[in-house]
Amino acid sequence: MFFESLDVTTIVDWAVKHHTPDSALWMFVAEKDQSQLPRLLQALKQVNIQCFGGTFMSLIVGQETFEHGCAVARLDLWRSPFIVQNLQRTDFSLEHLPLRNELPENCTLVVLADADSLYLAEFLTKLYHRFGNRVQYFGGGTGVLDAKTDLQKQCTFTTEHGMAANAAILALISQPGVVAAHHGWERLHGPLLATRSEGNILYELNWQPAFEVYRQVVEAQINRPLHPEDLGGRISCGFPLGMLKQGVEDIVRLPSAVTEGGGMVCIGGIQANSVVHILQGQPESVIQAANNTLAFCKSQISSPPNSNIIVDCVTRYWFLEDLGATELATIQQSLANLEGSPMIGALFKGEIASNGCSSLEILNKSLAIGSFM
Repeated sequence: MFFESLDVTTIVDWAVKHHTPDSALWMFVAEKDQSQLPRLLQALKQVNIQCFGGTFMSLIVGQETFEHGCAVARLDLWRSPFIVQNLQRTDFSLEHLPLRNELPENCTLVVLADADSLYLAEFLTKLYHRFGNRVQYFGGGTGVLDAKTDLQKQCTFTTEHGMAANAAILALISQPGVVAAHHGWERLHGPLLATRSEGNILYELNWQPAFEVYRQVVEAQINRPLHPEDLGGRISCGFPLGMLKQGVEDIVRLPSAVTEGGGMVCIGGIQANSVVHILQGQPESVIQAANNTLAFCKSQISSPPNSNIIVDCVTRYWFLEDLGATELATIQQSLANLEGSPMIGALFKGEIASNGCSSLEILNKSLAIGSFM
């Protein structure tokens, strides 16, 4: 369901009409309407309706993107959503979460995390150690690029806990689901060694300031100077970094800012001693990766989905330019042939899609699809 504005009365009336005892609302809220979110959460709380979600630069509804409004999926949950806070510190805790053997099998854990959290990668590692392959994982990084105000930074929310920064929301979907993701980016330069990193900052590659190594390679491709302020924008979005992982695609990281001393901020972080390549994308290979994601999901869907969720990377969408809209149209049409509900989602700052059989990572520059029957 899509609401063109965050009209509290309209959304609450719809939520009450479609509510069931086990359901909750997964909400994608446009950042430009975020100021109305506290009123909406309070109104939903008064009528005992659970919701969880995040705020984003743009929403996806069918084949279109919107910078205003709210997209909503109604899903059945095992319990009320959980929140993990203080991801800007190393002493965040998961002790209030259920144990692995307490979780039902064959469910999907939605993970919505503030993408700018300093210790996001450490959180995902600890989360995987706690739940392992008991569940599959789906979601991504919330928030807008270059968030400046306190309101913009409060990019995750639930009915019970309100809005929060440096936090992750966890919601266990109890209905059957299929998730998949691919990126299609190819190696341009490397291998390099991440010789010093901390949190989400990569300080050194091959014992040299990371930005200096990155700049030399990228400037040779774009035939112009690369300035620190170019990171995270349209110029650099075609040249992410890739961490080597055995048996899977490289884990993509996009440098978004330069620190004093020449380090680079990367959403999700790059662990020290990781083998890294500088990657390059071609529109054809990136779109083919999305087609592979779609084909896998369709092959696993056993009945018409009642929710199709798309998690697309905002800088990936920028990179594709006009082809991004064409790609969404193709995916929407293909999913519509399954006689399921329309596709909704958002442009995320990092994506999560894992069947639980490998380590849990925040992805970048990827497209993920989740279909729930």
